[in-house]
Amino acid sequence: MPNALARDPEGSYGLLRVYSYYRATLALLLLLMYWLLRHSESAALLQRELYLFTAIPYALLTVGRLIVVLVRPRTPQPRHVFAMLVVDIGSQVLITHASGGINGGFAVLLMVTTGAAAVFVPGQIATLVAALTSIAVLFEALWIVVRQNAPVGEVFSAGVLGVLLFASSILVQRLALRLQRSQALANQQSRELGELQQLNQLIVQRMQTGILLVGSDNRVRIANHAAARLLGTGEHEMAAADTSLPAAIGNALDAWRRNPARLLAPFKLREDGPQVQLSFARLDSAAGEATLVFAEDFTRIAQQAQQLKLASLGRLTASIAHEIRNPLGSISHAAQLLRESTDLPADDHRLVEIVIGNAERTNEVIESVLTLSRGQQPRPERVQLAVWLQRFAAELRQRTHDARIEVDVAEPAAEAEASVDPTHLRQVLQNLAENGLRYSIRATGMPSLDLRLDIDARTGLPVLDVHDHGQGVPPENVDRIFEPFFTTESTGTGLGLYLSRELCEASQIRLEYRAEAGSGGCFRLCFPHPERRAVPAPAT
Repeated sequence: MPNALARDPEGSYGLLRVYSYYRATLALLLLLMYWLLRHSESAALLQRELYLFTAIPYALLTVGRLIVVLVRPRTPQPRHVFAMLVVDIGSQVLITHASGGINGGFAVLLMVTTGAAAVFVPGQIATLVAALTSIAVLFEALWIVVRQNAPVGEVFSAGVLGVLLFASSILVQRLALRLQRSQALANQQSRELGELQQLNQLIVQRMQTGILLVGSDNRVRIANHAAARLLGTGEHEMAAADTSLPAAIGNALDAWRRNPARLLAPFKLREDGPQVQLSFARLDSAAGEATLVFAEDFTRIAQQAQQLKLASLGRLTASIAHEIRNPLGSISHAAQLLRESTDLPADDHRLVEIVIGNAERTNEVIESVLTLSRGQQPRPERVQLAVWLQRFAAELRQRTHDARIEVDVAEPAAEAEASVDPTHLRQVLQNLAENGLRYSIRATGMPSLDLRLDIDARTGLPVLDVHDHGQGVPPENVDRIFEPFFTTESTGTGLGLYLSRELCEASQIRLEYRAEAGSGGCFRLCFPHPERRAVPAPAT
């Protein structure tokens, strides 16, 4: 049987320290008893010199050992423990002999020593300690019988004590083995629970759903990183104990407590933050009633709805495209033939041009709607945004020739990555860049555009600003610019920005307009975490 120190060095070392206290206390008590009883009648039975020459060195050794255990806490080798036990047995046998023999009462202390040996040293050595103790006791009894003419009953008492020493040693060994197995099982279960707790914490912290444990006093007890990001609170603030809930969430929680069946609409906690959908669950814990708050990025929910909407739109456009484009093609072709006719009066040429122009514009609308309905499922790739943006800007300069396109990559975003569909991202930026260059020309006469990649201080995620030098979007139109078919241009379809936002939502990118007074218009793309994956589009 392996010794306890080898099986559980930390727990058994505590027992060894307790035993060291016991040894030192016992040695000091032996000296104290000699001093108190030195003038009593029982002192006549003492062999004073042997008692003192044993008790004093024993006290010095035990106190010194205790000091070593306290000053240098480390697990001793089994041979050191065995030597310590042999010293205890030898000292206690000599004290027993100096105190009148087995019947003097000190022999009972040997049972404690053999029991300690059964705990601290391997089974065979523990049995050897019990054997050595029994032999020493028998030898001491024989010595008294032979040299001091004591009754032969001393030998019988020594034999009984030897049997008790063996029995106690075997019993303690069995108990120690059972306790060690129980302790090993408890340690294993503790490790498994610790690993499970770490796994749960890792899963919760990496979840994209924000999770908060809130007490009845609306103070946050536990929160993950996603909660801090979605709820617009710094992670260091959310990690602090007993953090108060933001007022908007606290009001929503109070409303849910009054009416748990009430459905809460998604809302923004800050102007530049995502829309958040809150849900609640009651939790009864040992600390009292608590509530779990789940904060879901509504962009993900909107993406699923968007995929369903696009699937329906795809079926609709597939069914009507043929019916619309065939007569539209005939109208356009007839108008072109009519324009080539030599008999057409000059006044009617203008009317023919209007027909052809509107036919082409209608065809563009159909193409845009078809683009929305087909191929929307993103194919995300891990993209290093700074490198990709520089490449896109170079391609854009090559197409626009004299355009001034500046790219600014903030230092924190130099290594930023995102999981996006490069084709969709290029299509969105081309649309935003063309609009920005057009409005910059109108305001300054020069096609210019600024692209800035940075890291959002609140979320820790990359953001890309597309900034033009035009007049910006009038305040009354800001809420409508992403609506389909809304345009302020006489020749536009009103689907460019709508298509851009749809493509962004399909990849969980948030596209928003940022009004900057007196400095042109700015569209911001807020990228998701690079580990986030887009939801697959439903089959059509």
